[in-house]
Amino acid sequence: MQKTQIWKFFYWPVVWILALWPWHVTASSHLSGVIFIRFAGLTVLAYGLMVHILAGKTLKRLGHTPENKSIWPDVLVTSGIYSSMRHPQHLGLILIPLGIALLICTFQALLAAGWTVAAGLFFVLVIEEPECLRKFGKSYCDYMAKTPAFSLGPQAFSQGLRFLKDLKRNPGEG
Repeated sequence: MQKTQIWKFFYWPVVWILALWPWHVTASSHLSGVIFIRFAGLTVLAYGLMVHILAGKTLKRLGHTPENKSIWPDVLVTSGIYSSMRHPQHLGLILIPLGIALLICTFQALLAAGWTVAAGLFFVLVIEEPECLRKFGKSYCDYMAKTPAFSLGPQAFSQGLRFLKDLKRNPGEG
């Protein structure tokens, strides 16, 4: 593994540890409207998990040439959920701790979740986008021009799910 890839591999676990740590260290002060906030947290958590898993399955299926033994994709994937957003896995990794923070429903947890959102945006803008531009060149530039980095719309998830179901029925396509 190259130095950059090792750093990328450990980035999210470190972000999550730093985000989760303050929840146990600080005294909690629960927010008002707990039921609504916790329902929103459950919704955000579920959506984040589903988007992340769907994106991972799509990348696993389409993101590698047969000779690629690395976990890092070497094929630009623009189908399925990737036709609606460029970084669905990172969106999931941003939404998961945000959903957990809303479920915990404390001010400290929300502050910690803000850290994961900032760290996720930093990762996409400073690490992921430049790397994709180097790796895929003009193809990625064209993809950037027509596809947003993130999309919270349910159509992205349903489109990605439909695409994977179609791939399962017709394994030769993709």
